[in-house]
Amino acid sequence: MTWNSVAFPSTGLGTASATPFVVSVWNMGTTAVPMASVTSSNTDEFPWTTTCQLGGTLAPNSNCSVTTQFKPNALGAQTATLTINANSTSQTITLTGTGAANVNPRVSISPASGSTSTVFTLSLTGATPSSQLTLSTIYTPSAGNPNISFAPTTWTSDASGNLTVSATSNSPGTYENWFVDVASGLSTTHVFHTAQ
Repeated sequence: MTWNSVAFPSTGLGTASATPFVVSVWNMGTTAVPMASVTSSNTDEFPWTTTCQLGGTLAPNSNCSVTTQFKPNALGAQTATLTINANSTSQTITLTGTGAANVNPRVSISPASGSTSTVFTLSLTGATPSSQLTLSTIYTPSAGNPNISFAPTTWTSDASGNLTVSATSNSPGTYENWFVDVASGLSTTHVFHTAQ
């Protein structure tokens, strides 16, 4: 038997890993060998399929495969023991993977307009938990007001991947805001608010 890496990459909850784990079972002999069974201690998170004829035989000079995916349903480290019984021998392989939160950062703003003393609140959800975020703002001044440049600011999401930022907008005009999740590189849509 031969196989690739037994460690799956970090994978979002409920999604299948991009790269499967594949065990190739070979019969290099001149007679058929029994292909008894394949079992897993955690088929919910490490589902498998096979081209092997379980309960049958593997023909001489041929091979079959057992393919396992990682599809976590819990956060953190997950494991499974895959056991392949062929030719009256058992091969046990420990598989590992890490369940990660799905990252899909979204932002909203409330209210969408107000005076220069109004407190505007940006609410971010779906970011990488406990991770760095960059907030960018572009200001378009109202007629007769000077342009102001805003440098990006750095924030940290909470353990659930959420963040709330509240501030006043002291200069009349339109403000365009968005976050970038540094860990994933994903950006939110841009939201706008107007201070009058």
